[in-house]
Amino acid sequence: MKIMIINSLYYPNIVGGAEKSVQIIAENLKKFDMVPVIVSISDKEYIDYINGVKVYYLYHSNIYWSYYSKTKKAILKPFWHFLSLYNFLILKKIKNIIRKESPDIAHTNNLSEFSVGIWKVFKKKKIPVIHTLRDYSLLCPRAILFRRGEICIKKNFICRLILAFRRTFSIYVDAVVGNSNFVLQEHLNSGFFKNSLKYVIYNSLESEKISIKQNKNEKINFGFIGILAPHKGIELLLKAFKEIPSENLHVFGSGINSEYDKYLRNRYKSEKITFHGFVKTEEAFKIIDVLIVPSLMHDSFPRVIYESYSYGVPVIGSNRGGITEIIDVGKTGFIFNVGLEEQLKEKINIFKNNPEIIETMSFNCIEKAKDFLPEKVLQEYVNIYKKVGKI
Repeated sequence: MKIMIINSLYYPNIVGGAEKSVQIIAENLKKFDMVPVIVSISDKEYIDYINGVKVYYLYHSNIYWSYYSKTKKAILKPFWHFLSLYNFLILKKIKNIIRKESPDIAHTNNLSEFSVGIWKVFKKKKIPVIHTLRDYSLLCPRAILFRRGEICIKKNFICRLILAFRRTFSIYVDAVVGNSNFVLQEHLNSGFFKNSLKYVIYNSLESEKISIKQNKNEKINFGFIGILAPHKGIELLLKAFKEIPSENLHVFGSGINSEYDKYLRNRYKSEKITFHGFVKTEEAFKIIDVLIVPSLMHDSFPRVIYESYSYGVPVIGSNRGGITEIIDVGKTGFIFNVGLEEQLKEKINIFKNNPEIIETMSFNCIEKAKDFLPEKVLQEYVNIYKKVGKI
């Protein structure tokens, strides 16, 4: 069975967890006697083989490539979004690839540059379509449902028009997969995928490797890993640590832009807070004893949480999005209410006053991490491929 996997970006063009998750699926499908073919967007057109997987990189055919969107002027972005609603040139290229590859199943993921019109293209070719929801890009131009420091609840007129347009194409999707219950329900509540089979499959770890931390630190080292952006709650976290005596916070990641990065380093300068910049995940977890995920937005399913579990590191997470689905309170970590800032300090102090619980939670985290092993997650997708393939 040949599976054509569509995602806006693919290795080496990686900006977040979605690209990693798609690559893990593609590279593990061969274990199930399935042939993956990837189609993604780039700033030039070519074909390559990444770890044995054939990858089509299509020229973006828009006013710019979204990979560099952060460097583009704001005035250009509305035009980019308009063209991406239904990119005829990209869809024409997709039709040519379908003729060459003859896939049995189409598995779409983030479609910000392909447009939802791709679903209709596959349906006309009588190729079953599975779509995985990894963010809110179908519901929100920013893909995060967050604006001006708050979660977007009411959509403006333009957003409602875009949503209505995309929603009409969801009738061509045979099965939809949410990478969390939360992200799936958000789309269903907005009228998407009424006729589709519905599933929830959590993302997987990058490898089968699970190993508990061996080093013991004299003081508890709390940590943050990810992009430093307002919607990720980084300032809520930094403010809390400036007010908590004698605890260490290690921040791994860079700012959403250089100005914001510089602002954070200056505004929250402290002997207790160390900004490391970007480092490899395994290096960060050699230092961190407790991970904190303080998202203000409804994170669909933060990869860093189950990566943390694979190193035996418990997590304090906010009560937003899919975060609450993967933290077993009192066993693998704690959840705090974003609206009650003192709750974050309370959870930090639980570890500070009872450091022995870290070791107990570490074993629970390791057990929890086994739910995210690649082969286990891939088997769930393979089951859907086979079921939808018979439609």
